[in-house]
Amino acid sequence: MLTCESHVNGPAWKAVLLLVVAMPVAPAYAQRAGEAPRAASGNTCTAITQAHADASAGTVNVNHDGTPIAGNPAPDISHGFSGIPRSAQPTLTASQQRILECMHRLAEASADIPYTLFVPSTYDPKKSVPLVVDLHGLNITPLQQILFDGTTDFAERYGFIVLAPMGFNVSSWWGSRAGTPVATAAVKPGGDVRYSNTELAEIDTMTLLTEIREQYAIDSDRIYLMGHSMGGAGTYYLGGKYNDIWAGLASISGAGGIADGTAVRYKSVPMLIMHGAKDSIVQPATSRRTVAALQAVGAPHIYLEFPDQDHEFWIRRGAAQMEKVFLFFSLVSKRTTVLPQK
Repeated sequence: MLTCESHVNGPAWKAVLLLVVAMPVAPAYAQRAGEAPRAASGNTCTAITQAHADASAGTVNVNHDGTPIAGNPAPDISHGFSGIPRSAQPTLTASQQRILECMHRLAEASADIPYTLFVPSTYDPKKSVPLVVDLHGLNITPLQQILFDGTTDFAERYGFIVLAPMGFNVSSWWGSRAGTPVATAAVKPGGDVRYSNTELAEIDTMTLLTEIREQYAIDSDRIYLMGHSMGGAGTYYLGGKYNDIWAGLASISGAGGIADGTAVRYKSVPMLIMHGAKDSIVQPATSRRTVAALQAVGAPHIYLEFPDQDHEFWIRRGAAQMEKVFLFFSLVSKRTTVLPQK
């Protein structure tokens, strides 16, 4: 049984895990151990370069540790997104050098859509491995998202594949809200209305998940969903809608929270929620309301709220916080987590 209690400035939780052995089955088309990862059929991938990683960091306004750059005014996050701290991309770690920048064709969008992918060096197609789907925030690219400090380092350490989809574009909200029809998209079956940007975001994500599960020996009991900010909204939405897929969810500074009346859908999926107490972009009250709703129905969760932290920098350049996500995912599994019956 996994039960969790939530406190504003720190978690109190306990867990008892029932272990069951399952034999993984590797698909015939999976790569052999030691081979470089390859794209799914019809997809194209290229290895990351330091230059592209550097460019993805955007306009730099603070040092890597968050301290001001000499001679530059410190960013003021009270100004909104324009005031979010941004530091340069450090030299790529060994694991980050394995990141692939990929493209796949999304028929519903009538377009090629980018994504990034990380496969650990220990990957062996004869052994099923866990998968993390990592959803980016507003105006953040899949490359920027997967380059959050520690993401691939911990995925390498704990043996996770990480998929960071685009979700059609950088502002489509993963299907979590109403969208507008896209003029270049395909027409939806049974009518003359074209797919909306938010519908395409959801389709893109779930299509890619299917493609990666077909390409690699993924453990169906250990598929996880995480996201930051807008990606946190997507984690709530896709986590609840497809609650039969996920072994665990992690929403970081998640926008929107869970929809009213839907908390019961999360009773089968352990969730980690993290938020900065001084977040001026997504108010921490958003996560607190979600926690209260989960508590009311007995849905398993851990809530971590970080004093003196704002919206993003503490996770973008906070490997110690990112490790908490991977440790949480290492703890929960459909095969080993027994949830309370209420």
